[in-house]
Amino acid sequence: MKILWASNAPWAPSGYGTQTLQVVRRLRADGHKVAIAANFGIQARMMTDDLLPDVPILPALYDGIGNDILPAHYQFWKNAGGDEPTRLITLYDVWPYQRERFRDIPISSWVPVDHYPLTTAVAEWCKEHDVIAMSRYGQERFTVAGIDSTYIPHAIERVYRPIDDAREALAWEPDAFYVLINAANKGATPMRKAWSEMFGALAMFMHAHPDVRLHLHTERIGANSPDLQQIIDSWLLPSDRIGWTPQYALKTGQVDQEDVARLYSASDVLLATSKGEGFGLPVIEAQACGLPVIVSNWTAQPELVGGGWVADVQPDFDVGQGGFFCTPIISSILARLEDAYAARQDAERWADLRAKAIAKAAEYDADKVFDEYWRPYIVRTEDRPTRQQRRATRRKKAA
Repeated sequence: MKILWASNAPWAPSGYGTQTLQVVRRLRADGHKVAIAANFGIQARMMTDDLLPDVPILPALYDGIGNDILPAHYQFWKNAGGDEPTRLITLYDVWPYQRERFRDIPISSWVPVDHYPLTTAVAEWCKEHDVIAMSRYGQERFTVAGIDSTYIPHAIERVYRPIDDAREALAWEPDAFYVLINAANKGATPMRKAWSEMFGALAMFMHAHPDVRLHLHTERIGANSPDLQQIIDSWLLPSDRIGWTPQYALKTGQVDQEDVARLYSASDVLLATSKGEGFGLPVIEAQACGLPVIVSNWTAQPELVGGGWVADVQPDFDVGQGGFFCTPIISSILARLEDAYAARQDAERWADLRAKAIAKAAEYDADKVFDEYWRPYIVRTEDRPTRQQRRATRRKKAA
């Protein structure tokens, strides 16, 4: 089978990028012919890369999601030798796609659902194409909307595991309590990662506990985003107790998965109380390293927690999407941070939390997910017509 995979480039330091590399590598090992249409990470020329040496990587054009070039990429790959069935698999938000450009293409969309309920634009796309739900929450929302879907979760490679000397390697204080935030600083209205709410809780938490340190694995100023230092200063957080992943290295792809695993292993809790997640990959990565987590009680986030805590929220309507994000409650985030701080003082309880975290993360092992979910899905869809073709067949039979 020929597959055109549309998402971030496989070297992109994003959830989309890591899943692209992970799944495409295994699809190629199974003998499928795969090309990647990258909507981020490459422009102006087709290329290959050492990560996937026999996979053409096709460039983005001007539109950020590929409306202007993705249908042409599909035709190019479909005509590129052989007459095998050719399918487009998208891994990205589907609401920006211009539906009329894609109606004659066999498409499977691996869809993030980060609002409640399923928003209209997402539902309209998904009614026309085959749907892969990356979370149980997303699958539930599709079912309620009358849309069939196949569940395939995001997954992680085994590079994420406990690293015993991580804190020493990072030259972190041996007895301090480290809170880690690993989140993309992208978007300002709304700030989906709930920076202000997290910093507000951290301001009180750090004031109460002089031994608490915060490490931010993110860009201080990202894409169409706030300056996080401004929010930190507004909440009066102690900047002398806050560390950042080196910004130039982060922006230029010099931080790899081993480096991130070391950050997780050196920390005491991951704070990830966002306003909504299609999946929330850092929550699984962190737990694989034995790091307990704090998440928001919204969308896919609670289903990922094995060792950790869930913060209370209130609905927050997102006018741009026509559905609800949430606002995590600052007092609840603070309470969960205090829970983590107290648990860290109890060796038996802490060991139990770490064990539960690691066990939960094992459910999302990349080989396990590919064997149990991706491989049978590809077999089922290899000769599957588009939904439009199936509807046309039904209309002919009815006539």
